[in-house]
Amino acid sequence: MNCRLCGADRPLRKSHILPEFYYKPIYESSHRLKFVSSDAAKPDRHRQKGLWERLLCDSCEQKFSRWETYAKSVFDGIGIRVLPEGQLLTISNINYGKFRLFLLSLLWRMGVSKLDFFKEVNLGAKHEAALRSALIGENPLDPLQYPCALIGVLIGGTFHPDGLIPPIRVRGLDNQGYWVLMGGFLYHFIVMSHPPPAVYARICISKANEMRISIQHLRDIRPLAEIAYEFGTAIRKRDERS
Repeated sequence: MNCRLCGADRPLRKSHILPEFYYKPIYESSHRLKFVSSDAAKPDRHRQKGLWERLLCDSCEQKFSRWETYAKSVFDGIGIRVLPEGQLLTISNINYGKFRLFLLSLLWRMGVSKLDFFKEVNLGAKHEAALRSALIGENPLDPLQYPCALIGVLIGGTFHPDGLIPPIRVRGLDNQGYWVLMGGFLYHFIVMSHPPPAVYARICISKANEMRISIQHLRDIRPLAEIAYEFGTAIRKRDERS
């Protein structure tokens, strides 16, 4: 079994596709994860751990772990400066290289994963190879190469870090990519063969070690609101039957 990143024939670790710190807010008291189906006919499922598969060797796992550790410190507010400006947060003093490699690793892992949870993410051979090469060489690429915009999502006016919704593919007139909600943030990964609109340079992390996060209500993000409605409806129907 070869490591999906470096290609070496080595024992593979149980690699989390998404970092463990995204799951901690949603663990039940028994330290189990509850996965809720949007299909009312299907029961909820439980797992002892987050979503993982045999993917990386120990060396590559440690590489990703370093970037995850740094990203967690950013979300914990360590070593950064946050300036609120209405519905926008400007984050400064954030390490461009480390945070970008963290984001690129998330996109690549979701793309190569065989788990049903990530079935919507299909990078194609070209983009998968480009991301793999960047991660092997620890090259964060330029800001508009596979940029990722972050949106802080409010539900009922409150930030909830305990939500996790499977990635969905999105297509627009000027961009295409994937949305995934985790840790209270909606990650919008842009995956295109040509440069995305310049507006993304103003909101995604820049080489000036700064990025902007917009704050939006769930009800105003239509595709996400529709998914949340489907889950809520399924939960109510299952509760009515029990």
